[in-house]
Amino acid sequence: MKKIIKLLPPLLGRDIKERYAGSVFGVFWTFLQPLFFILLYWIVFSQIMKIRIQSDAGDVPFFAFLLSGLLPWFAFQEGIIRGASSIVEKRQVIKKVIFPAELFPLSSAICAFIHYGIGIFLFLGGFFIWKGGISLFQLSFIVGLLLLQLALTSGLSLLIASLSVYLRDIIQIIGVVFQVIFYLSTILYPITSVPETLRGVIFLNPITSLVEAYHSIILYEKYPETWSTLYLLSFTIVSVVSGIVVFRKLKRGFSDVL
Repeated sequence: MKKIIKLLPPLLGRDIKERYAGSVFGVFWTFLQPLFFILLYWIVFSQIMKIRIQSDAGDVPFFAFLLSGLLPWFAFQEGIIRGASSIVEKRQVIKKVIFPAELFPLSSAICAFIHYGIGIFLFLGGFFIWKGGISLFQLSFIVGLLLLQLALTSGLSLLIASLSVYLRDIIQIIGVVFQVIFYLSTILYPITSVPETLRGVIFLNPITSLVEAYHSIILYEKYPETWSTLYLLSFTIVSVVSGIVVFRKLKRGFSDVL
């Protein structure tokens, strides 16, 4: 564990630099890309289409509703997709060097979180300036949710990365699975628009609980549903434990399979 903690920061720095290697602005794209993305959505949904979401707590701009769930989703999705193939992509290092293999999926998950996390903070900064401020309650819960999301992403990245070494089709299947998860969550639509008969199915998706928590805290300044939060917390714990246990068990055969 100490070795992983020691080697993780330099590996993260290298991954971030490699992401923008050869570009003129380099790591500044980490700020420029999400800023451009946010401005584009603001122009389309707030200035042109002027869509608003109606809820019991009042109506909010669709732009804010969308980005409060979409930006965390991007961080989650990219972290797992990059993490899933990280062991296979680093096969030469794993086969030749004694190196903690856990670092690669963890670095991928954290790197994606940093990249989109900047976008999340840019959006939150602009949104709360527009709202007139942020409460300590909102700030503490947002930080807690971000840490919970990072733990969930890291756990699933470890789990899927270890399995994909033996079953390469998993990397391809993930893309299809993520499309299903995305559309069966409340990123694009409020839960109130979902028929009662289908809400149980929507809430089986842990991303729905995560997004609903972000919506409640950021947009409506209220606590998330207790049962939904407990479900998300339980799912995260199971994912982290499963990821660690399965990865440690399967990594013994990585060199032989790779």
